[in-house]
Amino acid sequence: MDRAELRARRIERRAGAAARVSPWLVERRAPVVATCAMFIPVLAYSLLGHAGLHGGHFQLVAPSDLWGLVDSSWALVHAQFAHIYVVPQGTLTSPPALEVALAPVLLIAQATGLAAQHSGQPVGLWLLLAPTVLLLASTLLFAIDAVARYWNLSDGRRLGLALASALGVANVTGVWGHPEDCIAVAMVLWSALTLERHGSAAGPRAALVLGVGIALQPLAILAVAPVLTRLGWRSVARNSWRLAVPSLVVLVPALLGEPGRTRFVLVDQPFLPNSVSFTPLTHFAPVIGPGMNGGGPTRLVATVLAVTLAIFVCRRRHDLPTVLTMCGVAFFLRVLFETELNWYYLWPVAALCLLLAARRSGGRLAVCSVAVVASIVLGNHNTVHHIVLWWPALMASLVVMLASASWTWTSTRSALNHRERQDQSGLDEPGEIVVLLRAGLPAD
Repeated sequence: MDRAELRARRIERRAGAAARVSPWLVERRAPVVATCAMFIPVLAYSLLGHAGLHGGHFQLVAPSDLWGLVDSSWALVHAQFAHIYVVPQGTLTSPPALEVALAPVLLIAQATGLAAQHSGQPVGLWLLLAPTVLLLASTLLFAIDAVARYWNLSDGRRLGLALASALGVANVTGVWGHPEDCIAVAMVLWSALTLERHGSAAGPRAALVLGVGIALQPLAILAVAPVLTRLGWRSVARNSWRLAVPSLVVLVPALLGEPGRTRFVLVDQPFLPNSVSFTPLTHFAPVIGPGMNGGGPTRLVATVLAVTLAIFVCRRRHDLPTVLTMCGVAFFLRVLFETELNWYYLWPVAALCLLLAARRSGGRLAVCSVAVVASIVLGNHNTVHHIVLWWPALMASLVVMLASASWTWTSTRSALNHRERQDQSGLDEPGEIVVLLRAGLPAD
């Protein structure tokens, strides 16, 4: 085979690869455009924001929580397993799945001299780290679009949904420094979509995807009941190990290095009350150490309530809109029972509500988007103790999101008439569950 023929074959292979990639990009152009639109402002603000707003010398503007997560990943990379979890100043309070994902980035940065020794906030490391975490967080945009395509939403509405969602992803990642929340919600969506498409046969795969989400951020536990209830108790029990294995795998180094501290952080969920915004329940948080409170008990209450409600509803209906609505309600209960509050806690609710609102109409998507923007403006302002107006306003924004996403404005009489016309397939809209419960009717 001569050189010209080899070159022709290489060109043919490249053309075939391009032909395969092109339809993939065209089909997903909404999240691709939104991801690109998110990159430029976040990176520009981080590099130029301080000089532009305050003048003077250059100073990197990057979320401190993200650097805290990088510290834990650095300890993992260098086998300093006792320092993966740090109390009380540590940022990490979940299984270190994101830290495992960031480990190759830190190794590359160290090998290329961008971060020969991690200390402070080196700009060279940020130039490698920021695109990585933004790409990881953008998986949520692709998961949202996958559901939107399954629902056959128009191209225009999908683009609007992607851009509105990108604003939230940029705020969670670029301002608060928690891309793991975005990835965990993406795993919830992909798990629910997998079961919707393939039925109970996809139960093992859906459970494993949910397990990865839990390893990234335990809030994904709240989605287990809504997503997996359709499988039945026996099937869920058989697949329960898939929910736990990803977390156990990434926790092995921390458990080897400092098992007591690892258990303390994961179970008691410590936080510093003097450095976070309060909620009406903050004073119910137990004191677990000097200057430390624990958020674990109230989160357990929220989890029990969310699981009970999800089982009650989803055993009767397990279509995708209902499942995602109950996931949104579960995430809302988590926020409602929080003893500390940052805006990124609201984002899982907002992300699902944007998707559900887009399914209903463009007008509802617009209303939900406005509520999300209002919550960002409020939530990015750290009020600490001054919550008399701040906390109710944030909760009101969440209620508007949920109402625009799922509420069906049907009177009791209309609900009764609708029930008479309903066939065995169940309800048309998940929001009607609430109306029928108020009318005293069974959901199925």
